[in-house]
Amino acid sequence: MEAKYEFEKKYRKEILQCSRCGFCQAVCPIFGATLRPSYNARGKMLLLKEIMEGYIEPSQELADTFYACTTCQSCTYSCPSNIEVNEIVEEFRKKLYEDGFAPAPLLGVRDSIIKAGNVYASTREDRIEIYPPALREKAQKGELPTKAETLLFMGCLPSYLDMKIVPSLIKTLDAGEVNYTTLATEESCCGFPLFLMGSDEFESHAERLIQKIKATGARELVTPCAGCYKTFKNIYPKIGDLGLEVYHSVQYFEKLVTEGTIKFSGEIAQKVTYHDPCDLGRACKIFEEPRNILKKIPGLEFVEMARNRLDARCCGGGGGMQAYNPDMAVHMASERVRDALAVGAEIIVSGCPACKDNLRKGARAIPKQERGKIKIMDITEMV
Repeated sequence: MEAKYEFEKKYRKEILQCSRCGFCQAVCPIFGATLRPSYNARGKMLLLKEIMEGYIEPSQELADTFYACTTCQSCTYSCPSNIEVNEIVEEFRKKLYEDGFAPAPLLGVRDSIIKAGNVYASTREDRIEIYPPALREKAQKGELPTKAETLLFMGCLPSYLDMKIVPSLIKTLDAGEVNYTTLATEESCCGFPLFLMGSDEFESHAERLIQKIKATGARELVTPCAGCYKTFKNIYPKIGDLGLEVYHSVQYFEKLVTEGTIKFSGEIAQKVTYHDPCDLGRACKIFEEPRNILKKIPGLEFVEMARNRLDARCCGGGGGMQAYNPDMAVHMASERVRDALAVGAEIIVSGCPACKDNLRKGARAIPKQERGKIKIMDITEMV
């Protein structure tokens, strides 16, 4: 039978490999929140099989199912048949997007990226308001170096929504005397949300940003955003060569600490746990670097959640879920916060601004007498 759809051409064999064992059901955060069989990987593979056999067609109802996914890859790593479920979901979303079934909230995000260069529809000038005063003044006067060894790529959420990540990142790099520059108001969204929704505008968007990055002549790029890191590291190479080494801030900070370039001066006498972001952990295998940093902080008592590393529970902040179904995203975040409370953690640290944002919402959704005074922080704030 000749393949009718692009996803079928690429993944027909994998889809048919699904043995319906249900291992994915036990780890799927969406199924855990809804108990809907069609929302977990097994259900999605059965639906795609029905589409390939011509029994059903792409529809809005199917879109509601396939966009209800954080692309966390928990199912992929639990699958005994080694099915790359997240890749199949991402490919089928392209068909849904092409047919006009992408959810309206995600189309709003798309329009913001295309028109304003960020997911919040904010001005480009607002992007640098979070910079420390001296750096902001240089950026406003056009006095930032056009060339530098290191390019800092802040990301949308750290630039526009979070008040601490960018200043903390810059403070640490200044302490390490790192020779850096930024794209300032010329930085734009990396395009990851476009990729996740299946938009055909992702590739051209990425190509334009690649040219901006290469024009700096930097030999390395550092970003505090897990989504940006995954996009630059795993997705951009299929489109074009960035021509530099890409680091997430946890990798770069560990390097600076190991080299002795930066040293810890203060003490944090609290119980701290680390939440593995899906885009750093399962997607990029960055597990030990943040733990190594935290364990070197004087006075800090590190405690591990029961589900960690490859088995870490998704907080619900990825895959477009915060835009598509924010209530479900918060429900999943609350479950992850409870994982931390169960081991007595006083601070949850992550390496993902989206995780930090969603975990904070999840904590607030838990009754105060249960959540206590637990804090959610980014790794940049701890160094």
